[in-house]
Amino acid sequence: MAAFIKKFFKAKKPDTNRPASKPSPARQLDPNSPEDLLTLQKRIRENDDPTVRNAAVEQLNHIQQLIPLYPDVSSSVRGRIAQRINQLAKASPHQVEEARRHLTDPTQQALIEQLCLAGTNSVDQISAATDPEQLIRYAIEGKTAAVRLAAADHVQDEAGLQQIQKSAKGRDKGVYQLVKKKLQAVREAQEAEREKQQAVSDLVRVAEEHARTDNMRLYTAKVESLQAQWRDTKANASTEQQTQFLSALDICLKRVKALEADALAEQASKQKQEERAGTLALLKETLGSLEQEIPERGPSLSALDALQKTQENRWLEATRDAEVSKAEQKDYQNLMLSLRNYIAAVQRFLAVAEELDSPDVADAAPARLHELANTVDWPAGFARPQALENLSRKLGETRQARKEEIADQSEQISALDSLLDRLEKSLEQNLFKESSQLHKQAQHAFNSLDRRHASARQARLTLLGRQLHDLQDWRGFATRPKQEELCGAMEYLADQHMEPEAKAERIKELQKEWRELGGSSDQSLWQRFKAASDAAYAPCQAYFEAKSELKDANLQTRKAICDQLAEFVENANWSSMDWKAVEQIHRVAREEWRQAWPVDFKANRGLQKRFDGLLKQVEAPLEEARQKNEALKLDIVKQAEDLLTHEPLSDAMTQAKSLQKEWEQIGITHHREDRKMWQAFRAACDGIFARRDARREEQAEEDTAAIEELKAALETSVTMRNEGDTSPEACADMLKTLKQVTLPRRLPDNLKQALHDERQALQSMVDAASRQQQVNKWLEQFSSHDADQNVKQSDLPSPLPSPRDIAVRLEILTGASSPEEDQALRMQQQVARLAAGMASSSAATSTEQEIDTLARCWQVQDVTQDEAEALRSRMADALNQWRDS
Repeated sequence: MAAFIKKFFKAKKPDTNRPASKPSPARQLDPNSPEDLLTLQKRIRENDDPTVRNAAVEQLNHIQQLIPLYPDVSSSVRGRIAQRINQLAKASPHQVEEARRHLTDPTQQALIEQLCLAGTNSVDQISAATDPEQLIRYAIEGKTAAVRLAAADHVQDEAGLQQIQKSAKGRDKGVYQLVKKKLQAVREAQEAEREKQQAVSDLVRVAEEHARTDNMRLYTAKVESLQAQWRDTKANASTEQQTQFLSALDICLKRVKALEADALAEQASKQKQEERAGTLALLKETLGSLEQEIPERGPSLSALDALQKTQENRWLEATRDAEVSKAEQKDYQNLMLSLRNYIAAVQRFLAVAEELDSPDVADAAPARLHELANTVDWPAGFARPQALENLSRKLGETRQARKEEIADQSEQISALDSLLDRLEKSLEQNLFKESSQLHKQAQHAFNSLDRRHASARQARLTLLGRQLHDLQDWRGFATRPKQEELCGAMEYLADQHMEPEAKAERIKELQKEWRELGGSSDQSLWQRFKAASDAAYAPCQAYFEAKSELKDANLQTRKAICDQLAEFVENANWSSMDWKAVEQIHRVAREEWRQAWPVDFKANRGLQKRFDGLLKQVEAPLEEARQKNEALKLDIVKQAEDLLTHEPLSDAMTQAKSLQKEWEQIGITHHREDRKMWQAFRAACDGIFARRDARREEQAEEDTAAIEELKAALETSVTMRNEGDTSPEACADMLKTLKQVTLPRRLPDNLKQALHDERQALQSMVDAASRQQQVNKWLEQFSSHDADQNVKQSDLPSPLPSPRDIAVRLEILTGASSPEEDQALRMQQQVARLAAGMASSSAATSTEQEIDTLARCWQVQDVTQDEAEALRSRMADALNQWRDS
């Protein structure tokens, strides 16, 4: 820093308009002479003529003379000094050791090592193993271009290359171009490394986002792409980045496995669904073809039986571990039931087929024909074999004749016939429950007829009764497997330990399925199902009894909640209410109401209505208070946002803190709205305090700049004093500068003391210079011995003191000693001064004023030359003592 400042505060150049003597050539000076050595060193440091500087450097013949100059000169002069030191080190190696002994400063010792060894280096001795600082110095100060280029080529550090480039600019084109290319390569490598790191960071970020995303489209493909990109970039990743990416990738792979498992499950479910659909379609197709026509050779019992078994197995496999809708299951059961009924009808038909095909069936009695038809009981809706068609036509003709015979019967007979017709139709449709009711009604109507009319309808009624019985038997035959299955399911359920609610629900489902099957004519089967149901429900009984008691207790709890809420609403003073407490009451009431569950629905209906009404009475003032508080907080947010540009900043910060306290005192608001307003308020406050931080940073920068400026001024002042430029004007200007320099808000103690000391030193120098000027003025006045008529005499004492009196008084004023012969006179004057001082009431005069008066007294009188010469030295000594006091 000192060398840098010296560049700006060097001695002024001599005025070119004045004639100046050109310095004598350096070769005429002897560096072994201290005076000539100082002259040579000054020319090297300060002279602007390169020829003079170089000649002065060549004249110095010892290393210890050159080393102290090296830090204080420019780079061009340093190069010349370095060459001269190398020459001296080669020519006189002993000078190196002498310089080491005489120059003990560590910096100078380091320069000796560097500069004295610099000349011994060659291109072959420069390698990558050379100390980096040495390489930089060789690249800047090397003697040959080859040395400088070799050294610069081995420097790899960016800061070192920048230092070499700055030094070589305009001085060494080859080194400058080489370093420029190396710096460009370094920056390109840094940029490439930054791009690699950015690519790794982007890849890690994408992987983490992909691990969290809900968008599953092309998820697996994206994971594979991430893996492929990672293989190319993982070598550039840090340990932390590798951990982050692999963690995200692990999550992605788990999600991929889950997706694959879901896809397989979905595919299996879809296959099972297709199998079930195929089973239903095949059954529908088969039953549809059987409804349209019957094979020429008659129905094939073996084929139908094989179809039934294969489709039952197919359905069983397609429903295992799969969710099947009730509609789909019902369709299957209906279709399979129709197929089973058809197979059973075929079996019955084949049993009487020979009799139906015999010629004797044409002459058979109608009762036998009815018996054959009832035995076969061909299901309605399916195409019938030809033998059954013939039988049906014959039975139809008999019924038609019978209808014609009773066409003229009364209304009662018509009603019976209508019932029988409906019964017959119901039987054809296999509607067992409806057929049972119609049969009872027909039996009642039949009993009301006389014997003659009743006998005509007895057979039909009997036939329909048999058909109803057959339907019941067939229904029992068709539903028995399912009923047995239900019995087994209920018995299995009775042995299971399940949650009572779920168990009771399952019992209801099984009972509903039993009812849908129309019950069972087999009482043993029904008793089995009922016993299993009772056994299954027995564990649930205690649970539901306890649950009933719990419902009653919860109902009472809810009544108590309503009573407490009603009492609170009735006694509440909404004008002065603790709204946070009200909000807590509202929340606790809802929570306790929810916890008081289960309850009986009907008994709770009125309570629920009352509770909702009470809550509304509490919520209305709560909502009003929330809106009022939200308005207050919105106003605070607006005030805070206005403070973002408010000046002064200290006032804005004070107001912001006050607003924060106001915010804390405001009551309840809606949570979501409060969060939004708080975020806006927090952002505004952060902005205000960010301005404070920015202002502090600016102040810190200003303080730093002020400290640097003060340091520079102090260093300049110290340098000026040390170099001897102590003219009164320069000292006064520097003192003024130090007084006007901008000071930081907090001045370090060391700088504060240094500034105080430097100001005192400058002030002392200014005062000393001022005193010296005054002394010179008085000496000039005392140097005259002829009276000066131009001096003002009006305020001078009368009579005028003699020259000897003036000299003694001057010695008294300055504290100087008087000669032995004037001691009596000195004592006399001191007594007189004491007496005059005690008698005078006027303001005291200063020493300077009294000396000035004595000087004018000297000037206005004639003094002999001998007397003036005798007294002048005494007065000069006295004045010098006053100056130094």
